[in-house]
Amino acid sequence: MNNLNLNSEEILCKIKVHKNISKKDIINNFIANILVIGGDIANDIFLILTKDTLYIEYKGHVALGYAEETRNIDKIPLNDIKSFEVTSKDFDELITLTTSNTTINFIRNNNTKNNLALDFSKKLDSIKNS
Repeated sequence: MNNLNLNSEEILCKIKVHKNISKKDIINNFIANILVIGGDIANDIFLILTKDTLYIEYKGHVALGYAEETRNIDKIPLNDIKSFEVTSKDFDELITLTTSNTTINFIRNNNTKNNLALDFSKKLDSIKNS
């Protein structure tokens, strides 16, 4: 289990997002649960912005007791981010994060129409351009 400890860094913005889960992901997870006790798809994802880093924290649940735990943490220096694009579609904000090495897509539920992913994007751009 990983822990995200940001005591020395100020969190400027944090949003909850998720990824689309494919049928292949579901089948792989099912097989893993049969072969090994526990495991699930870490579908709760948090994007956490500090002054020089974007953290992607993947959360899942333990098999016994169903307690939430951090499964993985990606740490991306802001200078590695090529783009962070947000588009609205119905009641979702679609996020495309492009780094030097990869492109990752996320979805944020925007039923309340508060556009937090768009605000996150503006804050990230503001920090990168300062």
